[in-house]
Amino acid sequence: MTPPRERWTTAHLDRRLLERAEYRRTAPALLELDGCRCAVRDLGFGGLRVEPAPGGRVWSVDQQVAGTVVLRTGERIAVEARIGRIDRAGLAFFPDGLWPTEADIEAERTALLQRHRERRAAPRLPIPLAADASGTGTPLRDVSATGLRYALTRFESAPAIGSRIEGALQIDAETAIEVRGRVVRHVGREVAVAFDPPGLDPAVLELLHQRFFPG
Repeated sequence: MTPPRERWTTAHLDRRLLERAEYRRTAPALLELDGCRCAVRDLGFGGLRVEPAPGGRVWSVDQQVAGTVVLRTGERIAVEARIGRIDRAGLAFFPDGLWPTEADIEAERTALLQRHRERRAAPRLPIPLAADASGTGTPLRDVSATGLRYALTRFESAPAIGSRIEGALQIDAETAIEVRGRVVRHVGREVAVAFDPPGLDPAVLELLHQRFFPG
């Protein structure tokens, strides 16, 4: 019989060779698991990873679970898995029954790559730190059709990466924009949000351009 450590190493290498959908610098997929909403950071035919681990529960290696993966394409897929690894960052789940097909995963990868190309191609509007005549400024740092970056006030704490953001972002005393998306990263006191498709209305982007760059 193959020693457990060798079995683990071989399986681990095999899974790494499989194509995966990786949610880097973009909103993650969603795993609905026992009433928890978990951010999926990568998904492949050999497993998926959630970060952070859902709180309020005790998880154990080889524990069997069942849930639903909601892909960025909007498709909902039932999954059956076991926990293969637990670390400080999150949990790794390995297939143990129902699982997305290779076609599902390839479609997700294609959608992510297209979204990444669109995000990089979208022109960004950098906002001056002293953006209005009163000198009070704005929390908005830059914005494009696919996302924005804003600065936290000294009374705010940074939202978790992968968490949903919904509501109005107050740009200044006169301007607010509706934001719906997910936190994709934060550096220092600045938070980057990727908008839900189809992104920011071009008319709103033009309004912001006129507001902060008149003439």
